Amino acid sequence: MAVSALTLQEQLVPTSPRTSQRLNHRMLFDGMQEGSVTASTASTAGPLFDEMPRPRSGMGASHGRAPRSGEKTASAAILALAHASKHAEVAELFCRLQMDGVPISKFMLPSVLKACARLRDSRMLRAMHVLVIKCALCQHVVVGTALVSAYIDFGLMDDAGKAFAEMDEPNMVSWSVIIGGYVHSCRWDEAWDAFSAMQRAEMHALAVSLGFERNTTVWNCLIDMYSKCGDMDNCRSVFETMVDRDQVSWNTIIASYVRLGLCEEALDMVMQMQESGFTVDRFTLGSGVAACAHLADIDNGRAFHGYLIRRALDTDAIRGSALVDMYGKCGLTELARVVFNRMDERNYVSWDALLSGYVENGQVDLALSIFRQMESANIKANQHTFVNLLKLCGNRKYTEYGRQIHAHAIKAIHQMNVVLETELIDMYAKCGCIEVARLLFLRMNERNMISWNALLSGYVGDGQPAASISIYRQMEQASIRPDQYTLAGLLSLCWYQGHLRYGKQIHAHLIKTGYETNVLWERARVVSPESLRMLKNLIV
Repeated sequence: MAVSALTLQEQLVPTSPRTSQRLNHRMLFDGMQEGSVTASTASTAGPLFDEMPRPRSGMGASHGRAPRSGEKTASAAILALAHASKHAEVAELFCRLQMDGVPISKFMLPSVLKACARLRDSRMLRAMHVLVIKCALCQHVVVGTALVSAYIDFGLMDDAGKAFAEMDEPNMVSWSVIIGGYVHSCRWDEAWDAFSAMQRAEMHALAVSLGFERNTTVWNCLIDMYSKCGDMDNCRSVFETMVDRDQVSWNTIIASYVRLGLCEEALDMVMQMQESGFTVDRFTLGSGVAACAHLADIDNGRAFHGYLIRRALDTDAIRGSALVDMYGKCGLTELARVVFNRMDERNYVSWDALLSGYVENGQVDLALSIFRQMESANIKANQHTFVNLLKLCGNRKYTEYGRQIHAHAIKAIHQMNVVLETELIDMYAKCGCIEVARLLFLRMNERNMISWNALLSGYVGDGQPAASISIYRQMEQASIRPDQYTLAGLLSLCWYQGHLRYGKQIHAHLIKTGYETNVLWERARVVSPESLRMLKNLIV
C-alpha cells in the first residue's frame, strides 16, 4: 500500500526544521506495508539521500530559480527510483524530503504524480494536485501534463480536463495526452473539440511566428475562427491584443458575441465601437437586432429598427428577417407580420422567423396558416420547419394536427435527422400515443440523450412504472444519463403507485451520480407542498 493521502496532506503545511526533527518518522509510514522499501532501493537511492544537505528553511518550491545542490540530489534520487519503477519508494522518499524541509522541485513532481497513478492512490493524487497549486506549478507544461496523465489513468476525465486548462502553453505531448484520454473514455465530442483546439492553437502560433501581428486581416480571421469554434475567451483575447482594429474587427467581435449567446456583451461592444470613432453599418445593425431578439429587449430593438428605417434598410431580406425574429421573440407577432409584409423580398429565413414567432407564442392556427402560405409560395419546408410545428402539437387536443404534420414530413424529407425524430417521439408521447412513440424510437438510426428522455418521459406520463424502469435500465446500460426532470417524474410515479423497491433503486443511482438533491427537490415540488417542506427540513 502506498503512502496515505492523509500523510501527504499533512505535509502541505510547512513545518519548521526544529518541529520536523521532533516528529517520529515511523508514524509517517504506518499506512505502508511492511518491507515496502526494498534493499535494492536502499542501495540505489539511500546514498544519494544521505548526501543531501539539510536546508534551514521550511518547505517551498524551487521554480523560478536555479535548484540548489540538495534539490538536484533529491530530484536525482526520485528519478532513479521512478526509472526503476519503484513507485512506492518514490512516494515514501518524497514524503521524507518534505519532512526534512527539502524544497519541491518541478523536476521531481512528474515522477511522484506517476507514482500516485501506478499505486492507484487517488486521494494521494488529489493531495499532490493541491500541493502543485500551492507551489504555482500547475501552469508548468511538464508538471501539468504529468498531472493530466495521472488523472486519465484513474479515468477521472473531468479532473484531467481542469488540470489541462490550468496549463499556460500546452505542447504537442500535452495535447496528445488529453486527446488520447478522451478517446480511451469514449468521449468522442470532447476528443474532437480538443483536437480542433489544438489545430487552432497551432494556426494562431504560426500567424505570430510569421510576423502577422500587425496584419489586421489575419487577426480578423483569427477572431472569426475562434468564434465559429465556440472559443470566446481566445476570440476576445485576439481582439484585445490587436495592434490595429478596423470596422471589420468590430463587426466580427460583435457578431461573435451574438453567435455564442453573449448578447448583452454584444450590445456593450456596439457602444464601445461608436465611442472608438467607428460608425454603425448594416452588419452591425444586423448583429444588434439579433442580440435584442435573444434578450427579448424590445426597447433597444425598436431603436435599431428606427435606425434601419432611416437608412431604408428595414425591407432588406437579412435585416428584415432579423426584425421579424426580434418582434416574434418579444411576443409582438402583429408587428412581426407588419415588418414581414413590408419586405421587398422574402426567403426561407423570413418565413421561418415569422412561423417561429407564432410557435413561440402558442398561436397554433396562425402558425399552420403561415405553413400553408409557405407551400403556396413554393418555399420548401425543411426539418427545422417541421420541428417548429410539432412543438405546437404536444397536447391531446392537437393530435390530429400532429399526425398531418408527420405525414407532410414523410413526403418532404428523404431522411429525417435525430432532432426531428425526437420531436415526433415527444409529440406522440405527450398526446398519449405511447406505442407509436416507442415504434418511432426503435426505428431510429441514431439516438441521443434527448431521444431517450423523451421516450422515458412518455412512459412516466402514461403511468407505466414497469416499462419506465425498463427504459431507465436500458439507458444505464447505454451510458445515457436521464435529466433531473425525467428522474423526478419517475420518482413521483413510484411514489403514487407504491413501487418502493423501484424508488429505492433510482434513489441509489441518484446518490452515485450526484443528482440526488436537484432531483429530490424537483420531485418534492411536483408531488406536494408538504413533501417540499419535509425535504427542506431534511436537507437543512
